Amino acid sequence: MKLRIRTFFWAVAVVLSVMDFQPVMAQDRGNATYYSNRLHGRRVSDGSRYHKDSLTCAHKTYPLGSILKVRNPRNGSEVLVKVTDRGPFRRGAIVDLSLAAAKEIGIVQAGVAAVEVTPVSIGSNLRATEPMKLPELELLDKESGNYYSISEWNKRNQEKKALARKAEAERAKARMARAKQPRWQVVSGKQTAKSDVKKAGYQLIFGSKKNAN
Repeated sequence: MKLRIRTFFWAVAVVLSVMDFQPVMAQDRGNATYYSNRLHGRRVSDGSRYHKDSLTCAHKTYPLGSILKVRNPRNGSEVLVKVTDRGPFRRGAIVDLSLAAAKEIGIVQAGVAAVEVTPVSIGSNLRATEPMKLPELELLDKESGNYYSISEWNKRNQEKKALARKAEAERAKARMARAKQPRWQVVSGKQTAKSDVKKAGYQLIFGSKKNAN
């Protein structure tokens, strides 16, 4: 009986010791900021390039490659981001989010907002081995409200120029056709200058015999 009791307490002690050595996923509270648009395409600490539409972040201490859950306590929105860079270096800020991540939790308009950061998985702190293929920047077309890449903009501009040249050629062709048309009009029947003047409502004052006398 005593042996069983000792075995039981030994097992409990082992379980407690294992629990004590498990890493505690602590939650940090502080301010979050987000990358400015001018940093789009620049290399970050893990060797990749920052893209505004990726769900990434900068953190001072978590290893590169770690996955963090960032929560906005004001609206309850959450987003999972990957640590790819070091920072932020602004006082009071604990995480610097990509633009897409900032949109996910609704802090773009404020610029700086209080958040809760919880680690989901710890990365290996290794740099990216393969360069990330950077998608093309997209620009807003105010007329249509659609976004187009640089190559699409160039293609659209070429098409617009081609249409403008075609329209100008059609207008020039129409002007030449009008210029070739005769400016006189064929009128049937006997016509005289005298009758034309009378039809117009004018009296003849020149060329009559009475006036000549």
